[in-house]
Amino acid sequence: MTSARSNDTLNSFLDAIHPDAGEVPLAVFDCDGTVILGDIGEAMLLRQLDQLQFRVSPASVWDDHPDRESLEDLYRRLAAAGPPYRTHAAYEPFCGMVLDWYYGQMAVGRTPKACADIVRLLAGFKRDEASQLGRETLEAELRAPFMTKRLGGRLVSTGVRYIRETADALRRLAREGWDIVVISGSNRWSVDAVFAPLGLPPEDVIGIDLLDSGGVLGGTAVNPIPVADGKVKALRALRKRKPDVVFSDSKLDMPLFREARNRVLVSHNGAPPEDQVRRIGGNPRDRWHVIAPATLVPDGIPR
Repeated sequence: MTSARSNDTLNSFLDAIHPDAGEVPLAVFDCDGTVILGDIGEAMLLRQLDQLQFRVSPASVWDDHPDRESLEDLYRRLAAAGPPYRTHAAYEPFCGMVLDWYYGQMAVGRTPKACADIVRLLAGFKRDEASQLGRETLEAELRAPFMTKRLGGRLVSTGVRYIRETADALRRLAREGWDIVVISGSNRWSVDAVFAPLGLPPEDVIGIDLLDSGGVLGGTAVNPIPVADGKVKALRALRKRKPDVVFSDSKLDMPLFREARNRVLVSHNGAPPEDQVRRIGGNPRDRWHVIAPATLVPDGIPR
């Protein structure tokens, strides 16, 4: 196991794991917490709430919500009133119902469904509109300070920043001819926005997607949902081989880590590397490199 904050030791680790001549090596990157600090999918949801950017009512796509009638009533009142939405009496209760449904499912371990449910709120968008919303969200979050604000009775986070070590590693591996795939549990349009400035094309990005009709997104998520075990299924469907290295910060990605020959864990604190690996359920005797703590790019796109 190696550990460092410096790119030098990460580069040494990557030098050592470069496969012999033959098949093009495969590197897999997570997004949130790995290439950026922050959650770009949640940020896109918060932007939808902030500007009431919905094409259909959340109640129409969340058919298992326990109080759909109230959710529908709040949405209709806001949509009829028009901006500014924040001053309307229905705004905070509406945001609270949306966020409670999302975070409530996360709290009881229904993470894949929770992640898919907030992506389903893009139903009715055209694909290019969802892409534009993803780019706008990234641009706004790169400018926003890291802070929390109160919305719908909850504290939510703002701000994202690129992580120097992983952004540089992705660019290095691309220059060296590696096959690179991104797999994220955020919606695919927000993840596309994060990786496009790093030179990765959309066809190499897996995020939660929606079935569409004539380019208009519906309310049904494409399976497998790329969260936890779903990431392994999604990778096998796309590449059908094991990765040479996986980059992630999350214990939810242990199934993906187990598929890999080598692993890079992105840490956001200074705990000993062995403790970091054990914390996510890994074996320190395997081949790990721990970035502890990660370095943030202070503003904009990494140069």
